[in-house]
Amino acid sequence: MKNFTFLAALAAILLVTACSNEPEPLRTIVKGTITVADSVDNSSDYSGIGILVIDADTAGVENDTLFYETTDVQGNFEGIATFPEKSFYRLVISRNGRAIGNTGAILAENDTLTINAELPGLAETLTLTSNEHEALKTYQRVDRSFQRVSAFAVSGAIPDSQLLDELKKWTDLYWQVYQKHENTLASYYAAEKSVSLLETWDKDGMLARIDSVLPADYMIQVALNFGKPYISEKKGFEAASNYMDSLAQITSNDNIIEIIKRDKIRMYFDSSRVREAKELLTTYEQNYSNKSSSQKWARRIRYDLNYLAPGVEAPNFSFITMEGDTVNNSGLEGSTYILEISPLANLQYQNDYDRTLIIHEIYKNYGLRIFTIPLDQSEITINSFFDERRKVWPVAKLGSFDVQQIIQKFNVVQVPTRFLIDENGVLIRKYSGAEFEDVIQGLNKAFSDTNSPS
Repeated sequence: MKNFTFLAALAAILLVTACSNEPEPLRTIVKGTITVADSVDNSSDYSGIGILVIDADTAGVENDTLFYETTDVQGNFEGIATFPEKSFYRLVISRNGRAIGNTGAILAENDTLTINAELPGLAETLTLTSNEHEALKTYQRVDRSFQRVSAFAVSGAIPDSQLLDELKKWTDLYWQVYQKHENTLASYYAAEKSVSLLETWDKDGMLARIDSVLPADYMIQVALNFGKPYISEKKGFEAASNYMDSLAQITSNDNIIEIIKRDKIRMYFDSSRVREAKELLTTYEQNYSNKSSSQKWARRIRYDLNYLAPGVEAPNFSFITMEGDTVNNSGLEGSTYILEISPLANLQYQNDYDRTLIIHEIYKNYGLRIFTIPLDQSEITINSFFDERRKVWPVAKLGSFDVQQIIQKFNVVQVPTRFLIDENGVLIRKYSGAEFEDVIQGLNKAFSDTNSPS
């Protein structure tokens, strides 16, 4: 499910804090019945089936088991699960010491989770019942319907004159899911979807809906993703910075506050306010000096601030293209270009590819060039990628560059990583992961002095 971006970010921060300074764990009842079909076992003894719930995000960390019980002769089980926060966790069902199925289950305080199933057809018979899971079913039903309508719209089956009315309708349908199942994970997913649709045609309405759901922790990330950029666009950088400070003030969750602080450092960095970003980072390092995960993040971002910040000369690089041409940064002086570093097998890179083609088609008239350094291990993978797609710009040949040197020099932590570099060899911006959506702003800056295509 694509609504877990914030949960993943929060899990990364929770990783080290799991064993220190923890608040009191939350608790809920987990119970149910798991039986075995007579065709497999007609003994009517269903004992010994294991039900395990673990926090998969803390794999390798002691005490990551949140719940474990085994069934009695009738197949019944019941116990108390303890967990750090309302979230999805991994549910594993086993028999005779062998795992026979696993899925995700939501644990929420005082929200009894009932698990029922019959073996061996676990995939067909497993049911999870709780307020959270009922809300999730409602959200998924609405979301599936919206995806079908979206496919119709993309195919041209819905006239352009009706598209706005459709958006308004689905924005409200998602919002109804939020209102009906308020304070569930599914309600936050629905509110986020409603906000994302409003962002395309009614940004003031979008901001109002974000405000109405705050201070829910999940919605703080939604506010960072949607509210902050709009405030920055409408009222300026300082207003966006103040907005982030206000978000930090309305939550008591230290991990959420850390996420906001990280986002603020990135915002200053991306806006070429390097001195202020370094000051914020120094304070961050002092505040989180006892957390290894925080210090690791700080080291990575400090490298970017020192060597890969906007306005800094790009690192040296050199490679030979698949066509046999030599490419290096000194030979590219006078050209504005995007340098991509990613496995071509990466799903995000593949999803971006068509958009990158369009960007190239538009901006090549202004002199934009694109180069790709693939991190795949096999030429077969690269050739397969281009068997299905047009190869428009040069791609580095495997073996013509030092992979580890490229990764270290360009501080590649997420893939794809891209760099927009101006005609003087100076970095305009580094884009990691899905941040490439912002590249148009950088290109407009790079070509701001160009009045017409070359």
